[in-house]
Amino acid sequence: PEGVHTTITRNYGETADTKANTLILKLVLATAVVILLVAVAIGLKEAFIVGLAIAITLLITLFASWAWGFTLNRVSLFALIFSIGILVDDAIVVVENIHRHMHQGGKKLLEVIQTAVDEVGGPTILATFTVIAALMPMAFVSGLMGPYMSPIPINASTGMLISLVVAFVVTPWLSYKLLQRQALQF
Repeated sequence: PEGVHTTITRNYGETADTKANTLILKLVLATAVVILLVAVAIGLKEAFIVGLAIAITLLITLFASWAWGFTLNRVSLFALIFSIGILVDDAIVVVENIHRHMHQGGKKLLEVIQTAVDEVGGPTILATFTVIAALMPMAFVSGLMGPYMSPIPINASTGMLISLVVAFVVTPWLSYKLLQRQALQF
């Protein structure tokens, strides 16, 4: 009616949107820092391979999260940021070992990739499942905190499994496609 004035004191939608965007920015920043460190440590092409592996892992993890009915909220985004360090490990280990075997020389790139992946396969699988075993008990928290906390271990563990598959399937394939010229030099 006339003479009534309203003042918006809280807008939870705007606040949630701002916080979610901040978390997405931090996720992108964390990924960029990892790619930069890999570029400095072993090379640009290797960093590109790791960057693609991270992007593929995150996209598939977000899809899996959506398929399980989780919403993209601060908790699920935190789970991805929390796990970004462990999500990249698998791809980095595989790419670094391929890089190391390439520098040893004497083999074709396809042989190098098979040897390098086989060499780190067992320990990488064991390390991945060890992290998942440490995270999964949090998924069974009951009471009021259960539904709030469950996206963290579920998203992080799903991301770990996906990163393992990406590291053993996509990373060797990308390495074969992108490192052929570089392999000829050794």
